Amino acid sequence: MLPDINIADLPSVHLLDKNNLPNCAAIYFVSDSKGQIIYIGRAGNLVARWRDHHRFIQLKRFNRKNPLSISWLTCSNDINTLSNLENEFIKLYKPPLNWSKVVTPVRKITPVETALQQSLQQLAKLNTVVFGFDPIAGEKPPTIYLEYPVYGRRGVSGSIRTALRNINKKASSLKWKEYNTEPKSLGKFGYWETEYNGIRIDLSPVEGLVNIMQGVTRRTVAGVEFIALSASQIEAIIKSAPNFKEDYPGLEAVEEDPIPMEFASKSQLCNGNNKSVIEIEPWEELEPMAEGEVRVMNRQFLHVDGVEVEICTDDKGRYFVRHNVYWWITQGNKNPNIERDCVVDVLKRLVEGLPTIRWCGYRFRLETIFFSEDDVEVRSILLPLEMFEDLMKHPNSMFAGKLLQEIASGEYKPKPEDSRCIKMCLWLKQNSLFPLLETENS
Repeated sequence: MLPDINIADLPSVHLLDKNNLPNCAAIYFVSDSKGQIIYIGRAGNLVARWRDHHRFIQLKRFNRKNPLSISWLTCSNDINTLSNLENEFIKLYKPPLNWSKVVTPVRKITPVETALQQSLQQLAKLNTVVFGFDPIAGEKPPTIYLEYPVYGRRGVSGSIRTALRNINKKASSLKWKEYNTEPKSLGKFGYWETEYNGIRIDLSPVEGLVNIMQGVTRRTVAGVEFIALSASQIEAIIKSAPNFKEDYPGLEAVEEDPIPMEFASKSQLCNGNNKSVIEIEPWEELEPMAEGEVRVMNRQFLHVDGVEVEICTDDKGRYFVRHNVYWWITQGNKNPNIERDCVVDVLKRLVEGLPTIRWCGYRFRLETIFFSEDDVEVRSILLPLEMFEDLMKHPNSMFAGKLLQEIASGEYKPKPEDSRCIKMCLWLKQNSLFPLLETENS
């Protein structure tokens, strides 16, 4: 049994005052200025342990921007007691640095909520489906079941493995575990799981998932939108598979988000003390080009429901859409005037109107872009492809009145005379451009 303690009430010293620690056996907690526990350890002699701690250089780097403190809980010097307490506290608080290697140059602690949403965003791009939610999953915690498509021995398992392993490399409390892997002869598909706030998320491969896509709906998990099975589809599956109910005794369709999260606005972030909101990591900034230099990129053209979308790719494999393309789809103007049409101010206002702060602070720069394969040079502003999809999927800035209400609720019925803007909005609410890019690049 863990002792009932409040970490904030424990004695503590600043990291750089480690020589003032007492000579006692203890469990110690390293916390940042916001009270987040980032590392937990044990010591038979606390001050001696910290004279030459193996993580001191790593922690000293964090201390430059975010002052750290060492708190301690005095306890028995028995090695088994110390070890058991340390393990239990690590399980309880999941400190991110306990999951990282000492030699790894960790520059930033990623909040568990951010790591969760980033991994779910990657899964959603790969056509992962919310199969259902089982609040009474037998011996396991309440479980959200996600499934990704496979076709024979082909699928997106490799992309999923890469995405989740990249998430696991972050200094975060959230970790994905590959608890089962099919033999290479069967496709080497991976089965994954993670846990957040007592809810387990299970990710598994499914053959023939494409056959049940008719009539699917859209639902969110931790604020991330997915394709999801409806209640009637789950009922049909239960009727067709007698043993299904035994494996998933309480499975039900997801209606409300099982992991609801509230996203911060810029004004909320400025207050700095709102703990109920989640700060999303900003986009990795494009490196500014020196005066007179051009950004060399490749491009390809996708055709979605009769709408042509030009996608640009930089030398790091990141995808972008030129602002001209967005203007053409939304306003029918292929060549807006940067100053007269207030392009940068409009883009900033549109991004700030999105339901998350993900793109807060993104710098819209007019650049010279050279497409090497076409020997074409243009001046434009680059929007990350994810930003383009976010802008197109949230019609508040483009539609009004009854049309906005019908599109937002999913009740709008497509018409032959629909504009490019409506077509793209409806298509992106059910799909993503990323799988099309992978198909054309393969």
